[in-house]
Amino acid sequence: MENLTNQVLTLANGKGYLVLRQAVYRGVVYFLAAEVTPDGEDFTNEFVFFEKTDTDGKFNVKKVKDEAILKVLASNIKID
Repeated sequence: MENLTNQVLTLANGKGYLVLRQAVYRGVVYFLAAEVTPDGEDFTNEFVFFEKTDTDGKFNVKKVKDEAILKVLASNIKID
């Protein structure tokens, strides 16, 4: 598993998210990320958990929506 902490993920919609933390829960990789401004110089107020998925061998992420998983991630992944 490649560590993507401190890397910017650019989604298909053009939004960029800086990976603050990365974790594995029940064999699935999750990222806590902060949305960056379009110029890449600052953060917005949006923080999101992403789940890593592989589609046809390609790296993808999707926003975590499962409340139970969000609760576990939020209580175990800390920002210093």
